[in-house]
Amino acid sequence: MELIFLLVIVIVIIKVAQRGNNRLPRQSEDYRRGYWDGVCDAQNGRAKIEGSDGQVKLITENQAAASQFAGFVVTRNESNEPDVVLPTNAVPIEEDTNTPDEKTQIVKWLSPASNKDKEKNRQTTINVALYTASLLLTAGILLLAQTIELSAQLRFGLVWLFIFVYYAIGQVLYTRLPILKPASTAFIGTALSAVPIGGWSMHLLLGIDPALCWFTTSFIGTFLCVDATVRLNSQPLAYISLLSMFTMTTSLPAVMHAQLVWYYAAVLLFGCLMTLAAYFSNHFPRQFTEPLTLVNPFIVPSTLLLAIGSSVHMGTLDVSMLLLISVIYYFTVALVEKSKNMRTYELTTARVLLLATTASFTMYLSNNDGLVTGIALGVAALGNMIWSIGSMHAQKQPDKQHEIVLWVSFAVSLVAFLVIAGVEIQLRNIISFALLSMVSVATFAALSLLRRARFGGMVVMSGILLVPAGVRLFSLDPITALHVHYSIFMFMAFLPVVCRLLVLKRPNITKSQAILAYGAAVAWWLMTVFIALAFLNAYPAGEGLLYLSDSVAVAAIVMGIAAWREKAYGLVIGIHASLLLIALLLASYFKLAGEELAILMAWLNGLSLLLLVEWLYNYRSEAAVKCRELLLYSAIGAAILIIFSSIHPAVWLPLAALLYYTFYRRREDGYLGGAYLATIALVLLFLHWLRVPLSDNFTITAWATFVGFGVVYWSLAMNKRASITSDMTLLAATVQAVILPIINLSTTYELPFKILGWLAAVAALYMAVYAKRDWRPMAILAHPSLVLLLYLTAQWLGVKLEFMSIVSLIIFAVFYGAAVAMRTKKLSVYWYYASFWSAIGWSMLLLLMAMPASVATEAVLLVTLTWAVNGSALIAEGVPKKNILYFDSGALLILGDILFAIHMLIAPVHGIVVPYLCSAAILSGAVMSWRWLGYAHIYTIAHLVLALAVFSLSTLVLALAGDNAMEILFLVEHSLMVIIGLTLGRRLITIWGAGGVTLALIYLLSGYAYALAILAGLSIITAVVVVVARGQRNKQKKIAKR
Repeated sequence: MELIFLLVIVIVIIKVAQRGNNRLPRQSEDYRRGYWDGVCDAQNGRAKIEGSDGQVKLITENQAAASQFAGFVVTRNESNEPDVVLPTNAVPIEEDTNTPDEKTQIVKWLSPASNKDKEKNRQTTINVALYTASLLLTAGILLLAQTIELSAQLRFGLVWLFIFVYYAIGQVLYTRLPILKPASTAFIGTALSAVPIGGWSMHLLLGIDPALCWFTTSFIGTFLCVDATVRLNSQPLAYISLLSMFTMTTSLPAVMHAQLVWYYAAVLLFGCLMTLAAYFSNHFPRQFTEPLTLVNPFIVPSTLLLAIGSSVHMGTLDVSMLLLISVIYYFTVALVEKSKNMRTYELTTARVLLLATTASFTMYLSNNDGLVTGIALGVAALGNMIWSIGSMHAQKQPDKQHEIVLWVSFAVSLVAFLVIAGVEIQLRNIISFALLSMVSVATFAALSLLRRARFGGMVVMSGILLVPAGVRLFSLDPITALHVHYSIFMFMAFLPVVCRLLVLKRPNITKSQAILAYGAAVAWWLMTVFIALAFLNAYPAGEGLLYLSDSVAVAAIVMGIAAWREKAYGLVIGIHASLLLIALLLASYFKLAGEELAILMAWLNGLSLLLLVEWLYNYRSEAAVKCRELLLYSAIGAAILIIFSSIHPAVWLPLAALLYYTFYRRREDGYLGGAYLATIALVLLFLHWLRVPLSDNFTITAWATFVGFGVVYWSLAMNKRASITSDMTLLAATVQAVILPIINLSTTYELPFKILGWLAAVAALYMAVYAKRDWRPMAILAHPSLVLLLYLTAQWLGVKLEFMSIVSLIIFAVFYGAAVAMRTKKLSVYWYYASFWSAIGWSMLLLLMAMPASVATEAVLLVTLTWAVNGSALIAEGVPKKNILYFDSGALLILGDILFAIHMLIAPVHGIVVPYLCSAAILSGAVMSWRWLGYAHIYTIAHLVLALAVFSLSTLVLALAGDNAMEILFLVEHSLMVIIGLTLGRRLITIWGAGGVTLALIYLLSGYAYALAILAGLSIITAVVVVVARGQRNKQKKIAKR
């Protein structure tokens, strides 16, 4: 039932697809094109459009054509195209109009669907239906076979029958019925993919050996795939055919139950066959040409990789045979190869594999003897090297494989040397030295004959190994051997440099030649360093230091020659460092250490460099300029490193001198800044060396450097040298004079030294303000520093915190006086306000600090006086300028002064007093704003509302608390507000008072007897307000008429 249901569903789908394909979409491209072409014909007179019942028809002058296409009807409202205004009359068509051509064109334009698309859809439907039906039929038959329980042989035969039937049907359909090519291709593909299933059924149903099943299936699959490739002309099937051949080849060892090595041998054989087939691909079907060319280079390498990975499961002989086959394969292929790149790859691989084959066979024949294996491997590598060198020397354009093999053979020869050296026999030293000697000769021959600098690396490496191998022949004791090694490598380090001077005599050599010459010298010199370090480890205070100093001297000589001949002036720094290192090593050898060594190194560095640079200033060449610049850098760097070893002032003095000298010669301000820093550090360290206490040290250093740098600055300023130099001098005079006292403030020393040091900071800051004529550092740094100085002085004089208001008054007087003086001198307004606000701000800050501690009457009076002075200053500043913010600030300060005095000096007062005072202060601001800005200004309204709110709310709160007097006062206050508002003609005050009176009569005064009074009062207030408002309106109208 399920099968029948599936068949029905498939049939329905196919029918629906066929019906859907027969209908042309209304919005298709052909439909739109035919419609608009017809409209254009109508406009050009070749056709006309007649409408009836809301529809339009395209009618040409040829009635026969019109009758054929009368069914072409479109609905204008259904179209998404813009409406077209059609002409009412049509131009008649000429008699000689070619009507058949028009008919043909209209048929082409107005065809309901493309025949090509219909045919394509029909073919797709047929192919899908055919293949689906075949699959369903196959599934049904197999299910039937399983249901009736056929024998294993019949089921096996049924499986292979379907495979061959599918393949045969596919080939017949592909050849005879082109319309069914997709279905026929699917049949063939199904048959090919079912071949492995047939092989599996052969083992499962018939019980045949799996290896034989594998071979049989691979053979049949190969035959079918090759046949399908040729018949279907398919290149992807060619790859599948090659895969089938590969599986058939690998199944042969399985059939014979051979060992693992034969599997790899079979694969290698298959690779050889594929390579031969690729070279003779013109005799094979053309579908196999590209697959053979692409696949054959990867078969043998991949097989070798697999063989190496599984070599633990094979014997030495097996691996040797595989390698030998691979060597023969690659040499054979290289002989017939046409591509130069491929031939290089194949020859390189063959020669490298030849080395591996030699080692493998030698290990097998000698029963893994290390000496024999090493000798054989070394000889093979040496032979390869000689072959490559001779070929490269003989050829004008040598093949790349020779150089590759040369490097690989050199590496293999070194491995062979290490293998021989690791064997515990008597002859190993002689054999290893002989092998390494021949390798060294070969590398030197490569360098001299081929003249390629990169081959010098092999010479250097072989030379490094040859020295210990040769010394080992004489059986010297370890210490003597080290001496001999050191002497030989010392001699060898000079050889490349001597060759540079004697052989390569021209001034300029190539970069590769320079790298070779000096690289070899450096490599062999490093060996002397390692040996010297070994001596130093054995004899820390003895000849190890001398050996190391000798190595450093050699390095200095080599760098000097390189700087001279190659113009590598950067090596001057290395030469200078080498000389200092030699001096350090010799001083350590003579037991000179600690501060004495640091002082010696510092002065040696400074004096030698000063003399050398001064000597170089006698020369104007580019080389001299470069050298003296680099020497200056080197001297400064060395001095900086030396100062880390000691804090003695004698160590810092050469650094300061070098920096001043460098500034004198280079005129770069960065060196001057460094010299100033070194001078400050030198003064600090000198005082420390004199055992001056730290607090006194900071104070003396601050004053000394401030005075010294200040004198230098003013001397530069008087000479009108306004430059970065003078600015840096001013900075040096100011910064240290501020930082050192700040550090001193955090200590626990006595106040006089702190005050004296901070006085230097204040003086330095005000000097900087005067020098730069800038008000910003005065406001940000100088004024705060003076405040701190006065505060510290007050503390030193014993002024208590509660009397700090005296200092606050002094600060106010100083800064306010400075502000007045600046205004008198007509300086910029910024100068005035910087001092004015400093007076207010710092005075109030100290005042706020003193207020919590002010208990005595005198202290309280001083605080109130300071508050009043600050407030008066703000009011005095705001009144001439009519600035309400200044006035408000002053009024608030005076209000705070009064409230503080009441709180500290007067007994507790009634709760209404403080709100009245606040309201009065706010009201004063409202009055001044009214006077200066006018009643309608936002500031005036805000002040007035705030004053009335404070005035009313305070009394209301007390009245609501149950105080009868406050109830009456609330009514009286707001009645007065009504009167004042009526008098001044201000509705805000009148309405506010009326509201308060209403609130008082309703909520505060109770009793039925007051009902009439309340109503009457409300009526009166309303009437008064209306009358006043009307009068004001009439007055405004009259003013407007005027």
